[in-house]
Amino acid sequence: MPMLRTVDDYSLTDEDTDLFELLCRRRGWSDQYLKDIESTEHDELLDLAEMVEALHDARTGGKKVTIAPDFDMDGIASGVLGYAGLSELGFDVELHLPDYRRGHELAPEDIAEIHAKWPATRVLLTCDGGVNSHRGIAAARALGWTTLVTDHHEELAPGSTADITVDPCRIDETYAHTGICGAHVLYQVIDAYTRAHRPEKLWEIHLLRLFAGLGTVSDVMPALYENRQLVRDAISIARLLRVAAPKTIPNSWGGFDADPDAIDVEQSILMQLLRTEPHHPVFLRAFEGFAIVLKAFAQAGKIRDIGDLDEGFFGFYLAPAMNSPRRTGASLEPCFAVFTAAGADVKLKATRQVIETNELRKQLVITHMEELVTEEQPLAPWVYFSDAYPGMYGLLANRMMELNGHPVVVVNRPAGPDDFVSGSGRAPGWFDIIARLEPHDGLSAIGHQQACGVRVAKAEKLDDLVAVLREATQVAQLAVSTAGRNADLVLGPDTDCDVGLEDLQPLFELVRRTEGLKPFGHGFTEPVVEIAIEPLGLRVDRIGSESQHLRLVTRSGLSCLWWNVAEEKFDAVQCFVRRASRTELGTLRFTATLQLNTFRGDTRVQAVINEQINTAA
Repeated sequence: MPMLRTVDDYSLTDEDTDLFELLCRRRGWSDQYLKDIESTEHDELLDLAEMVEALHDARTGGKKVTIAPDFDMDGIASGVLGYAGLSELGFDVELHLPDYRRGHELAPEDIAEIHAKWPATRVLLTCDGGVNSHRGIAAARALGWTTLVTDHHEELAPGSTADITVDPCRIDETYAHTGICGAHVLYQVIDAYTRAHRPEKLWEIHLLRLFAGLGTVSDVMPALYENRQLVRDAISIARLLRVAAPKTIPNSWGGFDADPDAIDVEQSILMQLLRTEPHHPVFLRAFEGFAIVLKAFAQAGKIRDIGDLDEGFFGFYLAPAMNSPRRTGASLEPCFAVFTAAGADVKLKATRQVIETNELRKQLVITHMEELVTEEQPLAPWVYFSDAYPGMYGLLANRMMELNGHPVVVVNRPAGPDDFVSGSGRAPGWFDIIARLEPHDGLSAIGHQQACGVRVAKAEKLDDLVAVLREATQVAQLAVSTAGRNADLVLGPDTDCDVGLEDLQPLFELVRRTEGLKPFGHGFTEPVVEIAIEPLGLRVDRIGSESQHLRLVTRSGLSCLWWNVAEEKFDAVQCFVRRASRTELGTLRFTATLQLNTFRGDTRVQAVINEQINTAA
């Protein structure tokens, strides 16, 4: 009789190994739920039709439109989308380079710069910002400009002062799924314009979903409803811009290795298609730029095959790199030049600058995190002082939030009790920083509920900020269930495991079916799998160009990759395996991501280790 393992309210026998069904039950993913979240239907945003007609008046009247975007990845994606799309549709359009030192709101200084550079401007179009930029909008209206705001941030009372505002988070908006990014809002405007006035350009405008999907992932929008197909479309379009590195470098095995430097982006499927018809140069540059981004990341070793180009690449590689200038104080110009400069060489140089700045950002995070945990922090673990560049505060707050498990705010160090204090806050999904601070005088936040800028009117009110965070966390946590398993599935030989690792076929089916649920992201997270590995018969290898990674291969042939830990973990794991041959030491436990890997036509399951959850080795 097969052993019965009971976990939560669900049971699984050794003979009943439908892990995917078990996963869905534990996640509460019914067939109906999985069908519902795939719906792409949505209402029309308020005043979208009015904005379309205002844009039509600008185009037919020959009025110059200047786009003013935000400076993060969503803002960059929005600006490029608008600049490329309106250019292709026949607008006289320019793209303003924002200054992150002024903050996220459009400032009068931005209007002055636009007026000086493009005095013929008659229409201001914002993207990923502007709904609460009263001073900037007032400056634009004083010049007689028509002010059009596209945004996705919460509109604050008394409301936008622009001529027309399209924003799913407007005070009077009834749009059901408010979690769409700034680039997606502008895409909806341009798509609606195209359907009404330039339907022959629908294919070209559809390609701009690449940038709307990129903004969706980078701004951590929910992976639900219309966002899901948008992200899928973005990945598909991105893959049409990828060119595999030709194998031209001789290796010691008598064959040839791939040479990313030899990639010719003009050989991508999409660029070849675009070159067959006349298009506006600005439109072509946007897609050529993205193809060059993929080449540069291939040169950096981040894209090795088509499977590497997914929502993870958008969220963990491209977006952080594009956000790195504001973290480090570097120039933002290369981030826009990647998609707007004339000439492939210029774009490639700009992309390499962005990647280099991102490497600097990584080093600065390590340095400033060490300072946070070693220096005196009288308001920890809720509020931390940092001498880092202000653009780093959000990253540091996120790291401290992950360590502490509750909301954290990182701010500048004030000199006196009357000093204005600003910084960034980060919170788990169950905590709304903006709503919690709003009722308290002298405390405010702007941005997204779990990732926002925080302002404290006077340093003496920092104790109030700590009290609000502490008390609100206690209340919020009462509503958060802490019971149950940390992992959705546990695999291995231990008594709490759902199924063993001797037969890998059930894992193959699990991964294959789970892959079909992509994209994962905020609101629809990737399943967490815990694996228990027996040390007996375990093979441990150091791999990588610098032997920096570990590969653990079980007796059943499951390959487990553990990146960048060889220096720290190799000896300990080897020692544990040797000792296991003489005594009973239990298993090694990890959280891991399961994936399919194809090599020489053979597809197998492999695990990528995320974190060790016991200290046996």
